[in-house]
This record gives sequence, C-alpha cells and structure tokens, in this order.
Amino acid sequence: MAKLAEAEAIAYRASVCDSPAQMARWCLDNLGQRVTSAALGLTDPSLVRRYARHQGKPSGDREARLRLLYRVGRMLAGVYDVQTACAFLRSSNPLLGDHAPLTVIAAEPAEVAGGE
Repeated sequence: MAKLAEAEAIAYRASVCDSPAQMARWCLDNLGQRVTSAALGLTDPSLVRRYARHQGKPSGDREARLRLLYRVGRMLAGVYDVQTACAFLRSSNPLLGDHAPLTVIAAEPAEVAGGE
C-alpha cells in the first residue's frame, strides 16, 4: 500500500507541475499514440505529437484530459509497469459501468472523469 501511495503522490505532483509537452511526450513514449490520442478524443495522433514537440498547446478541456491520462498512467506504471498501465486503460472496469478508463477520460467532462 505504501508503494501505491508514493506512486500516486509522485504522479499527482508531476501532473500538476509538468508542461503539456512533457506530459504528451511521456504518454506517447509509454502509452503509445493510439491510447494517448483516443483519451484526448482525437482521431489523428499528429496533434499529440505536435504538443510533445512544443508546437502548440492543448485547449483547456483537452489539457485536463492529458493531465488525467498522464497522472493515471504514471501512477500505474510506478506501481506495476507500462504494459499493465496500458492494459488497465483499455480494459472494461466494473467501477466505471463496465467502460474502459480510456473511454471515460475521452467521453466524460474532464472534471467528471477525474473526480476524486
């Protein structure tokens, strides 16, 4: 349990402090362009790659989704590994009405998807 709490604190701090470019780069490098793009509600991953290269900044709602994806991905990767984080994000979850966390992040308003 201590490892989870530590990973959650580290991921939260990073999601608040890191720039959208840093978050986009980490998500692309670790979660992949398909997962990252889908979570942001994008069909074309080129926009996320532009964010990662400091060639634009996501809009407010899209940035909130990026921060949430980054936080969840970093936390899970810190406790388990990147492959488990990707599997968790794509798999249905009974606590989310049998929806995958990835689809909840993409479909729900950012404040609902990331509710505490």
